[in-house]
Amino acid sequence: MIKKLTIFLLIFILFASFFLISYQAKGKLTFSKIHFSQILAPLTYLKDLLKDFFYLKEENTQLKRQLYEISLIQKSYQELINENKRLKSFLDLKETRKDIVTIANVISKGSNKFMKTLWIDKGSNQGVQKDFPVITFNGLVGKVISVSSNFSEVLLLTDPNFSVAVRIERTRTEGILSGTGNGCLLKYIPLEEEILVGDRIITSGLDGIFPEGILVGAVKSTTKKEGFFQKIDVIPIQREHNIEEVAVIKKSI
Repeated sequence: MIKKLTIFLLIFILFASFFLISYQAKGKLTFSKIHFSQILAPLTYLKDLLKDFFYLKEENTQLKRQLYEISLIQKSYQELINENKRLKSFLDLKETRKDIVTIANVISKGSNKFMKTLWIDKGSNQGVQKDFPVITFNGLVGKVISVSSNFSEVLLLTDPNFSVAVRIERTRTEGILSGTGNGCLLKYIPLEEEILVGDRIITSGLDGIFPEGILVGAVKSTTKKEGFFQKIDVIPIQREHNIEEVAVIKKSI
């Protein structure tokens, strides 16, 4: 497209030059007395103009490439910062919790379409056993449901097959938290109990699997219906989509 436009401009300027030079000389078109340099002058100007245009275009492309490379470097640098923060948080967690068996990386998610699971790169060779709780520095993730030599499958707390004994941190009221597929539901809380949005939910340790005091989530909403118990929706403290490393800990018993 640019090549065609250039040819068109060259032809247009050539004829315009003939016309203008002849008209200025005698007030009419006279091609016989036009000096050759007068014809070339506009063409030379156009050539220089096009040369500058293509130079600027190339320079612009190079600058965009440099900005893109700088952007990639900045993203890589930020990723290293984030990774260092996560690793430091796990090191701090390891210092505060003496029941940690191993730290593992998440290598796959959602292998079973009927269950919400993830796979980690540690197994029986690293001391992992079935039903061991899985946490991050934020709180509870789930529990181990199958183990091989160097890999394990973890059932996430949002899965409908998952349940854990919990209590409301503020009131110490106890209940059972179960997965709903998208979130969690706190069950068996009597109607007369005062439950506030934002109340923190922690493990109670009464199920014999999850140690006491692990943060699970926070109350999203509560509804009092006819019956004996409230309907309480809970937001998990650890979002599933950004789990990269986890800690496997021992069972409470």
